[in-house]
Amino acid sequence: MRKTSLCIATRLRGYLTVCGGIYSRVGVRACAAVLLASVSSFSEEFIQDLGESSVYETTSVEKPLQASSSYAEITPEAWEGRGLSAAEVLASLPGVQYTRQGGVGSFQTVSIRGVSAKNIVVCIDGVPLNDASGGAVDLGTIDLNQVEKIEVYKDRVPAKFGGRGIGGAINFVTKGSKPAETVLKPEEKKSGRVLLSYGSHNTWEASTQLLSRLTDSASVSASLSARHSDNDYEFKSQNGTPYNPDDDFSDTRRNAEFAEYSGLFKARFLHANGVFSTLNLNFSRSEGGNPGRDDYQTSVAGYKGELATAVYRVELPQLWNWLWLELSLTGRFEKAVSHSYYPLDHLGYASSELQKYGTAGYSLIPEILANYSGDRLDANLRLSLDAAYYSNRGNTSSSWNLMRVATNVSGDVSYDVVKNFSIGGEASVIFNSDDIHGGKFVQPTTSLTIKTAESRDFSWTSRGFIRYDAPNSRYGGNLSFGRFARTPQLMELYGVFPGMLSNPNLKDESALRFEVGGYYMIPKSNTAIRATYFETHVENGIYWLVSGGFSKPVNIGKSHVRGFEAELESKPKKWLSVILRATFQNAEDRSNETYYHGKQLPNEPARSYYAEARFDLPHHLDFTWTSEYRTEIYDDRANRIKQPAVDLHHFSLGYTPFEKTRLVFALRNLTDETYRNPYISFPTPGREYKLTLTQGF
Repeated sequence: MRKTSLCIATRLRGYLTVCGGIYSRVGVRACAAVLLASVSSFSEEFIQDLGESSVYETTSVEKPLQASSSYAEITPEAWEGRGLSAAEVLASLPGVQYTRQGGVGSFQTVSIRGVSAKNIVVCIDGVPLNDASGGAVDLGTIDLNQVEKIEVYKDRVPAKFGGRGIGGAINFVTKGSKPAETVLKPEEKKSGRVLLSYGSHNTWEASTQLLSRLTDSASVSASLSARHSDNDYEFKSQNGTPYNPDDDFSDTRRNAEFAEYSGLFKARFLHANGVFSTLNLNFSRSEGGNPGRDDYQTSVAGYKGELATAVYRVELPQLWNWLWLELSLTGRFEKAVSHSYYPLDHLGYASSELQKYGTAGYSLIPEILANYSGDRLDANLRLSLDAAYYSNRGNTSSSWNLMRVATNVSGDVSYDVVKNFSIGGEASVIFNSDDIHGGKFVQPTTSLTIKTAESRDFSWTSRGFIRYDAPNSRYGGNLSFGRFARTPQLMELYGVFPGMLSNPNLKDESALRFEVGGYYMIPKSNTAIRATYFETHVENGIYWLVSGGFSKPVNIGKSHVRGFEAELESKPKKWLSVILRATFQNAEDRSNETYYHGKQLPNEPARSYYAEARFDLPHHLDFTWTSEYRTEIYDDRANRIKQPAVDLHHFSLGYTPFEKTRLVFALRNLTDETYRNPYISFPTPGREYKLTLTQGF
């Protein structure tokens, strides 16, 4: 897993395209993404015979219908064997849109309810991946073979994640997060699974997971995963003349290889004094090519990334019969370097030397969590200190060092006024202290040295809610209103690469968000109907302005998004499951610039639909059909670059001959949809197939 840093990649590509504040047009990798590990606790009440259940079983597990439209959990049955990336899985939810720049491992992002990707907080086991670049987290390289479930918060950034964004949060929970006692049968000591797959363009995956109970009070889990793709798909090249189709020709994507290797190790111990501790270790290494534009493909340009993370967590016994405390310490190292050779790649500056851009980051995060649970009141308090240090790697920029120490205090509370009716809220405050170690920022004619970082006011978020949600009720609803904010990141405030201008006076991006929603359950047909109205007002959005080869971030963005989500999930028969989802929204630019005011926000369709049907057939077969449609979108704020409406269709056929053996064949993009707007320089693959075998033991 890795991320793309906007600031590092900008000059290497030679240009920066900014679409509605989404840094999704930068195709070069520059920062490593982080695979962090965390675990949940277990107690004696979980030690029970769970019958035939196993986290490594290959048969699908029927889950209860979800009541809320603003929170969703996605389990592996939604993606395993179906050839989906993390962004594509998330885009199946109402209110979520995605973009991609190529095949497997390419840069991919999502927006939620009209809020751009850089304002979405993306976490691994509750620890945010958003880094000092300020850019969007790259979802294209999150290996779903390492993921146990995905939690999606569309209405807020929960206080437990630090409250550092305005557009919602996505949390990837990794394999092995469940205690052994909740997974293994009483007579079992270990359990595991192996996954192998092969598909179009020499794409293959291999992963294995193992869970072992050493003693009644100790267990370990481990997983290894590898992915690779040549990404040598065919596409129609515009030959550098987008409005002259006569000279178009078929070409093959080159220098687009992608490879990733990752691993996890988790150990859990229940000590004699009642203290529960966990140790999590992980690593990740990724590398690949940067293929460049379709009309001038590169030869040697690429990237490499490395990662190492360690997390130690301690949960203390209950104090005074009402208080729970949890302590944790996270240490992380990440490094990534992009490279290109101008005579062959035509990227970066004209130079006869191999150009390298890179960043290395170190962080240390101590954290204290406190929980109170009473008959009618539930409250949580979180205190954390995030010390992050970044320095340059490569040979194309002068030495620089950036450091930020962020102190975060956050909490949430819920009070049951009467049975099944509750009110509550959550809030967070962040204090940032930056150090730039004599960093510089570039002006068009000269350089100016800044000896100290600009001091910043604290950043705060708050949210209140009212909820009716009975456990066995047929209906329920919620209403919430809140203010959310995102503090500018270090590389937005202080330009550290040639051509990147600093703006230490950037303000926090902020948003006011409102939503009201409800659900209705029909137990007889096992059906849930959900609907939500949402509205978001964004102020001080950060855009990168490009002029004369220089880029500078400024607070000029304002937007107003309102919309409606509708969803039906039903299992009327044992052999049939149906999902229907629709999003209707008006995502409008409200900036003070006349040229953009009133225009549609980039990459945000007015309508989108998703439909899925699964049929459990005789002879251990199952068949899933998926269709998705979105209306036209624009690639730019001025609404001059338009992409037409797109409808895609996919299917998968599964065969489960034994309890722990499953084979899946998937075919995506049946109609071989390859349309690209003349301005789009990153071709994507058409029809693709994938064959996957999973075997439990």
